[in-house]
Amino acid sequence: MANHSLDVLKLSVLFDHHFFNGVPTQVHFTEDSAMVGTWIDEQGAANLSIGLDRIQFMNSDQLAFFVAHEYGHLVLKHPQKTLEIQQQYGVNSTFDEFMLSFDMKRDYSKLMREMELEADLFGAQLVLGLGHDPVAGASFLLGETKSIQHPEGTLRVAKIKSGQEAIQAEDFSRTFNDLVVQLNDTEVLAGLVASYTQPIDSIDSAVKSVVESWPASGAEGGYAGDTLHGFEVSVLLTFAVLACALPRWWRKTSGT
Repeated sequence: MANHSLDVLKLSVLFDHHFFNGVPTQVHFTEDSAMVGTWIDEQGAANLSIGLDRIQFMNSDQLAFFVAHEYGHLVLKHPQKTLEIQQQYGVNSTFDEFMLSFDMKRDYSKLMREMELEADLFGAQLVLGLGHDPVAGASFLLGETKSIQHPEGTLRVAKIKSGQEAIQAEDFSRTFNDLVVQLNDTEVLAGLVASYTQPIDSIDSAVKSVVESWPASGAEGGYAGDTLHGFEVSVLLTFAVLACALPRWWRKTSGT
């Protein structure tokens, strides 16, 4: 579980630098899968909620696709579009969705499901760029049934599979080269995303994000822990990078 949470944060670091100039997305870990999703808060910050029970049995392809799909929502501005659609149809809750007339529910559902399919294809583009298989990554969707907001899982996987040849892999090379990890160590950087093995010309920047302690004493809204920001996280991740690098440095200098 701890490794899965760390992998989510690694991907968050990468995607935030790639799409948002390093501005951190607030990552929340929760034990309730119903809380999974993305949103923009009142301060304009992007938020990502991850259900720990949802990711605990995922393999690397599935986890990468899961996070990439959620970032697809953020990059494509789906949280803002969702609010606009909900305002248009007068939806403020699940009950409001249920009470829509047949025609309104059909149209509302079409708009919401289209955003899911867009995020799927966008996520496939990202995971291809990271060396993962998007069809295998999306396989966890196969057991999902159709809902007002989500297409049936088998349809979603079929859409990715049928369009896979036309999907262009995202190019992360410049982001890797610009990503600041404080140490000019290709092996340590490769640890950020295991599939990255290309040589790095220049590395020179600090890692971000929001880390949540888990478990915690029941934070409001069902989140599993308290959020750490900015400097605190940079220090924590710097220590983590040093912890990876120092044993190798010691072996080299001691001649063992």
